Amino acid sequence: MKKIIFIVLAFVLSINIYAKANIEKQVEKIRKEFVKINSEKNYEVETVGRPESEKFIEYYRKNKQLKKVVEYYNIPNEVIIIQYYLKSNEVFFTYKIERKYEIKETGENIKIGESQKRYYFNKGDLIRYIEDGKIYDKGNMPKKYIENAKWIPKKLSELEN
Repeated sequence: MKKIIFIVLAFVLSINIYAKANIEKQVEKIRKEFVKINSEKNYEVETVGRPESEKFIEYYRKNKQLKKVVEYYNIPNEVIIIQYYLKSNEVFFTYKIERKYEIKETGENIKIGESQKRYYFNKGDLIRYIEDGKIYDKGNMPKKYIENAKWIPKKLSELEN
């Protein structure tokens, strides 16, 4: 009986190790593509809205292909920046920064907090979520993060203006 339990535990452990290694490989590919997109020059940038408005969007195209979309939200006491990265017309990575401000009596904005969220996708499936340095991979990711990721556009058609 102990041998059977040991074999089952060894099998489950090996599956978890393989799954973790597979996610790491996918995340490494995503990181390489992220660096490539951010290091490329001479994008055609289309801006919709104005920086002083509540919301504006920048579309980054290379050879007429959409590579990156950045949404800016200027809400009282808060600035939200959401960056979407695309490859083959699919979002593979989303980076969200939320900065909270306090407005002093003098009218000066003082930053009082910041949070960063990173969503890694493989074919529309959330495989890793990072929030303020805490890493959650598919298989051990709390359901609330999976639910939160549902608002993220996954296809080019959902992002184009």
